[in-house]
Amino acid sequence: MIIIRSVSLIVCAAVFAAAQQSSNAPAARPPRPPQPGVPGVQQRMSMIVPDGQYDIGGGPDWMAAGDDMMWTNAKGQDFVARMNPRTNEVVARVKMTKPCSGLVVAAGSLWAPSCEENVIYRIDTATNTTVAKIPVGPANTEGGITFGAGSIWMPTNPKGIEVARIDPATNQVIARVPVPPGSYTAIFGFGLIWVSSTETSVVSVIHPDTNKVIASIPVDKNPRFMSAGEGHIWTLNQAAGTVTKIDPYSKTAIATIAVGVPGTGGDIAAGEGSVWVTAHSIPVSRIDPNTNSVVQQFPGPGGDAIRVAHGSVWLANGRWRHTWRFQPAKLTRTVPSSWTVNAQHADLDGDGKADVLVEDLITWFPGEPTRFRIRPLNAALGGYTLKTTLNGKAATSSFTKSGDEWVATFQGNEPRWIHYSVCAGNGKCSPELVVASPTTALSYATKKMRFVPDDFLLPVVPALKGYVWNILEPTILDQDYQALVDRYQRTGPMNGTKAEDYGELKRHEWEFQNQTAFAWGILTPDKSLEVACVYVNPSKKQGYDAQVRIWVTKQGAEAGLEPVLEAAVREWIATKWPFKKVAYPGRDMPMEKWNSLSDATLE
Repeated sequence: MIIIRSVSLIVCAAVFAAAQQSSNAPAARPPRPPQPGVPGVQQRMSMIVPDGQYDIGGGPDWMAAGDDMMWTNAKGQDFVARMNPRTNEVVARVKMTKPCSGLVVAAGSLWAPSCEENVIYRIDTATNTTVAKIPVGPANTEGGITFGAGSIWMPTNPKGIEVARIDPATNQVIARVPVPPGSYTAIFGFGLIWVSSTETSVVSVIHPDTNKVIASIPVDKNPRFMSAGEGHIWTLNQAAGTVTKIDPYSKTAIATIAVGVPGTGGDIAAGEGSVWVTAHSIPVSRIDPNTNSVVQQFPGPGGDAIRVAHGSVWLANGRWRHTWRFQPAKLTRTVPSSWTVNAQHADLDGDGKADVLVEDLITWFPGEPTRFRIRPLNAALGGYTLKTTLNGKAATSSFTKSGDEWVATFQGNEPRWIHYSVCAGNGKCSPELVVASPTTALSYATKKMRFVPDDFLLPVVPALKGYVWNILEPTILDQDYQALVDRYQRTGPMNGTKAEDYGELKRHEWEFQNQTAFAWGILTPDKSLEVACVYVNPSKKQGYDAQVRIWVTKQGAEAGLEPVLEAAVREWIATKWPFKKVAYPGRDMPMEKWNSLSDATLE
């Protein structure tokens, strides 16, 4: 495999502060064998595009949610960090010694066990300061603490043989409940406390009214982490890498789901219509709680802890020292599906009903045949023809039947946009669609050459003051096209059409997910206005690892953002990306000189 560390970056502007300096490389750790996972449902980890990234400044692990807040801990760096779900910022870091074994937000506080001091830190969430240390230590470094029925509950004793109940009003232990040995994790759900025993492979159920175990539920071997949600209790079983589904009313295990993630560590969460599992070589697995099956898995770098809160899935990427937030709906859109799902519905006889489905192509490769598909819905129409225009050159191609589809082929040898429509025998044509060729050379687009290493995990973007990053994708077409119109120092009219920008955005999203190129738009918090955009592409010039170009919108220029932007981007590239020698054409050298440099060697 060839890895070419050569990149092109174009940025259009907004106000943002430079990111904290930290490498995107993972912390050193002895390699572990990859986990098998579930064949047939796996996609690259790069298909997950985060909506928010938090540079923790340490290795995040456990997480906990509260009103308008998320917390994570960094055991190796001795602090817990508070994240703002709306602004994608780390807003506080509170020092504590060796945080471990879970977190919970309750009673106006963050409760965080310390494995070194054997206490629970109580941190006031109004002031982000420690207000008490409760002298109760966790049973194990890998476990969980919970809140329910007005109390804090945590397995304690090094043998894991009891659960301590703590009254937040007094910070005193008010009950100790005996449980089987090796009980390390407690959760609250359905009015009860659920405690997993990794040693005996059972889940104990504690009734808070009596402080007694009322049921013992056998599950698959070595359960550790648990979650309550989607109508059930779920355990992640470390021996075989399975998940057990428990009916909270009958208190019986009703399903064991093969996830293929055996081994220590990991985490599980339930919410937003799915059950989520993270493991060391498969950071995200999504389980359908109705079918009891894994429907998506994303092997690759990242992962350590997982939670569902504030409408998002939160993933702590421990070794990479940052946390991601992403919308679960975006994952469901990555599931391979028929082209008809996103097809254009074209009315070709004027009756207001769709007569044909027209494929909305994502991208195309110059020099290779491009296949266009349609599915007729009206048997009375026929004689379908594909009309294309590429760089002003028009062509027509006939469709031929292939099963329940009709296929036409066109081969263009030059980039960039193919404008196409489908015409029926009555002379009526579908509205024009546009598909764009790759930003990159075909060697990168077809993966003959690698743009970034296989273990590359997207670095945290520079912090923005009052702005949010969004990948360039069709959902922000209106904002992106307006930003192009408003480009600063434009010397002529805007030549590109909105349809062509739509083609570009489809292609940008595809490149991002395939890690052949990266592109973002920088938007105002309400996402009504795009004030910046960032494109990271393989360079065609030799002698540099990266090429950076910066331009600003009129709004950015009026705000005096360009020097701030340039400084932030230079720091980001220098500290977060795996590139060493970087050129800034038009800034460090005239464009004429840059264009005269030798082209990079491509396969």
